[in-house]
Amino acid sequence: MTAAVPAPALPEAVVPAGDERLEEIVRALDVGFLALLGWDWGRRVITFPRQHPVLGLPDCPVPNCPLAITVVTQPMCRGCMERWSKSDLPLEEFRRVAKTVSSGVGQHPCVVERCERPRGTVAGRLCESHHLQRILGLGGLGMAEFLAHPKVIGLAGLGPCRVAACYLDRVSRQDPYCKAHIRRLRRARTEPGFSERRWRSTDKAICTTREVSLRGLPDRLVAEALYGLWARIQEGFKTRPECLRPLYDRLRAHRVRTLEEVDDPARAGYSREQVMMIRAAQLALRRLNATPESERVKDVWDMTVFGHRGVIPFTSILQRPLREAVKVWVYDDLPRRRNKNAVHHARAVISAMALLSDSLRLQRPDKGTVPAAWGRSDIVAFTNRMGHLTATGKLSAARRLAFTRFVRRVLLRFRTLGLAGNGQLLDGMPSDFAILPEDMPDEPEDTEAGRDLPEEVLRQLCAHLDQLEAMSSVETRVATELLIDTGRRPDEVNTLGYDCLEQDPDGSPVLVYDNHKAYRLGLRLPVGAETAATVRRQQQRVRERFPATAPSRLKLLPRLRTNPEGTKPLKDISSSHRAWVDALPELLTPVVTLEAGHHVTQLVPFDKAKIFPYAYRHCYAQRHADAGVAPDVLKELMDHRLITTSQAYYRVGAERRREAVDRVTALQFDRHGQRVWRTAQSLLDSEHVRRAIGEVATAYGVCREPSNVAAGGHACPLRFRCLGCEHFSTDVSYLPDLEAHLNDLLRSRERLMSAFEADDWARAQAMPAEEEIRRVRRLIDRVKSDLDDLTDEDRAQIQQAVTVVRRSRTVLLGMPRIGQPLPDVRPPRTLP
Repeated sequence: MTAAVPAPALPEAVVPAGDERLEEIVRALDVGFLALLGWDWGRRVITFPRQHPVLGLPDCPVPNCPLAITVVTQPMCRGCMERWSKSDLPLEEFRRVAKTVSSGVGQHPCVVERCERPRGTVAGRLCESHHLQRILGLGGLGMAEFLAHPKVIGLAGLGPCRVAACYLDRVSRQDPYCKAHIRRLRRARTEPGFSERRWRSTDKAICTTREVSLRGLPDRLVAEALYGLWARIQEGFKTRPECLRPLYDRLRAHRVRTLEEVDDPARAGYSREQVMMIRAAQLALRRLNATPESERVKDVWDMTVFGHRGVIPFTSILQRPLREAVKVWVYDDLPRRRNKNAVHHARAVISAMALLSDSLRLQRPDKGTVPAAWGRSDIVAFTNRMGHLTATGKLSAARRLAFTRFVRRVLLRFRTLGLAGNGQLLDGMPSDFAILPEDMPDEPEDTEAGRDLPEEVLRQLCAHLDQLEAMSSVETRVATELLIDTGRRPDEVNTLGYDCLEQDPDGSPVLVYDNHKAYRLGLRLPVGAETAATVRRQQQRVRERFPATAPSRLKLLPRLRTNPEGTKPLKDISSSHRAWVDALPELLTPVVTLEAGHHVTQLVPFDKAKIFPYAYRHCYAQRHADAGVAPDVLKELMDHRLITTSQAYYRVGAERRREAVDRVTALQFDRHGQRVWRTAQSLLDSEHVRRAIGEVATAYGVCREPSNVAAGGHACPLRFRCLGCEHFSTDVSYLPDLEAHLNDLLRSRERLMSAFEADDWARAQAMPAEEEIRRVRRLIDRVKSDLDDLTDEDRAQIQQAVTVVRRSRTVLLGMPRIGQPLPDVRPPRTLP
């Protein structure tokens, strides 16, 4: 859609003097839009164009058919579709058969030169007067002879039809109506209580398939209807003449003068579609020439005026001084929040202040309407009320903490804004009416519920992506795939541009996206080949669907409706995703239990409530953490400013860590490769504490030498020759590090034995000892041998435990380390 070009003013005869609102609406009308409709202020008939992404009505392809295709999914007009359904012809053959000429709808001029009267029928080609002259006066001459006869001259028109909505001409001197309304009048006169005067002002117009008459409506209502239609088109809503005609006819019949008079269209008998159009037009008219200055005084703000979406109601804050002060705070805070979460944040703050308002209403005899009477006791009552709501389950601990923070910050901001000064909104508000640091509730304990999904569950979800596409759309499926592959936030994926896939200098694909939450734009994320192929296939679909739109304006995931040019992004997929997850069969995940001294794996149903679009972001972080990605690198991948934020996405819980340590300790070895514990035993609580403070991590295991532990691993005289120390031990979780160390020793020995220029004493000291190589090999063989002796189920459990232990291991001493590959949780996909 293009920007509106103001329309010229109405003629003075049309705009009554002093009607400023009508002039305001007329000036806001788009000249290009009026020209598209073929609008003329004198005729007042809307004519839908043939070619337009929203309003376009193409001609019916059947020869001699004057109608238009009003249903975009049908190949012909409705009349021809009905005729085809009764015939035995194939569609293509039927479309080549000319339609029999009928009287049709509308009027055509008489073929006599300079005759201003309409013809009686399409086939007759003459007006009623010339038809009688030809038959009676000139003895039935042929059409060519009749038109050439000297007595045949053009006649002046008889004037327009007297029906208010009609734009056709009269056909006779005796009847002040067009031919169609003459027939309608005859039928209407048979009804009891008929009033021709009322019928004349309220009866419907005679329109072709492309025409909608606004005649007979007040000037203000006509301008409002045009502006509402223009606003609807800007939103991409397809509108058809058969939808508009009943609406305007009903407004005409109810003698509505302006849309402001229609308070409750649903109760007034309007259809559901008409109610939607009326409310959309009323909203567009309210937004016309609205400014933040005019909006801020209202109790319900339309956030479109501020450049956002939705509304913000302040009505939940009962005390007028407090409500007005909160309005000032929101008005002051909005410019600081440039992302789409500004409205969400404002609503959350208002909800918190509404709880304070409700507490004041219940606590104070004046219901809290006097700011000067507020005090410390009201703050105590509010904090106790928040604790009560949390204890009764009406408020979560996290929400309690957030709401208390909001109230504390807003009350402090009231004073910095000067609202507590003399003559201000909160005149006399005491200084002790504030939330102190000691009033803040404790931080709630963090849990792992609702975070990353088990790999088995994620694999099952990926295997049913075809079902998601069938239930919703291909865009929803692609969005879900990108959420799983990239770990971006849902709004970052939904708003991806068409040209979101680029290549680094080395040819590797990268995804270009915008972090709306932190307002960091044009970020680049490395992606895999399959993810890039998914994006390219979607780009091809978008290009085929919107070939006329410039790529720079297209979205990778355009919404399906009200989006004729492909410039609007996909909306939130949460509802579609939830319906898909709920429709899936039970998602099973393995759970290990201890029965009769043995670990037994059972498949239990996974809670589907924990599966939502944002959970894939936690899965992405967990996969990379499991693969050994460094925390600082993962912070960049997640686009977090603080590393602590990223760590919250993949923390290992104490219970999971303890269970993993118990299993790994069952395969613990000393420096000679001898098992430390022959039987698997669970560590006592004291043993877990000892492991935390009585040992220090080394490159290939742990060291328990007291002085070295006290020095944090920096007091070892052997300098990383741990395999020769009695205080060293290792377990199966260090097997990748041991193998990497062995490979490094072998490479160093081969290099030193080659033509490497160095002094003999330096070469001798740098040469890896044969005993060290033998011990590393023996230790690796011993660990692998014990692993091979385990059953497949026990081996799988040990591998899971190793993953957990390695993830929680944070001490690195600069020694060799290898990474783990990302788990393959995606089903096989066919690349184009």
